[in-house]
Amino acid sequence: MDWHGSRALARRRHAARYDDVEARNYHAQPGLGTLTRDEEDAYLADIRRVCDIRPGASVLDAGAGTGTLCRILSRQRGLTLTALEPSPAMLEVLRSQPELAHVTAVPGFCDGPEDEQRFAAGAFDVVASRQLVNGLFDPLTAFRHWQRWLKPGGAAVVIDGLYGRDAWPGSWESEIDVLPLSACQTLATVPYLLESVGFRIAAVERMSAVNGLPGTRTPRYIVVGIR
Repeated sequence: MDWHGSRALARRRHAARYDDVEARNYHAQPGLGTLTRDEEDAYLADIRRVCDIRPGASVLDAGAGTGTLCRILSRQRGLTLTALEPSPAMLEVLRSQPELAHVTAVPGFCDGPEDEQRFAAGAFDVVASRQLVNGLFDPLTAFRHWQRWLKPGGAAVVIDGLYGRDAWPGSWESEIDVLPLSACQTLATVPYLLESVGFRIAAVERMSAVNGLPGTRTPRYIVVGIR
């Protein structure tokens, strides 16, 4: 039984779903591609509580989408931001935003063996992701790459939601049993996987500021691992 399918097929399905129309639709959705100022404030508050990202830090936004996390982090002055995103349509939306003109956009995935050399070892102080790990075909490989790309003492910051199977409707339903973290409703799994590849876990918690917003339907959590 081929329970997992192939990485190549999973990547082709991902690319097919995010054409120009879907990328713009994603970007326009409140809470996904578009956040209010209050929502950005809440994300910043939760991030700053568990991770000190200092001016001058080099930060990789893994699975950047249309740039939501980049926009949040851009409010902290002095960061050098790189956005890694496999969807050309998503990256085009990101590049079209004047406020993200300073972000270096790189096309590509992070969870395949061929992705290891995408960045040099020790290239970043922080690797951050928002709503990426639930869609990774191979989380362990991604986390190993993140560790390689981080400087000693650098931080991996994972932000995601406690999604159930009902969060994957329509054509996405077929991915639930392909993606290992698609319907993960425990805070234990991501830190367990990060620790298994060598990270020291510094924080595991629900995002109190974000979850306190009236528009948050799925509880969000944040995990910080130190290289």
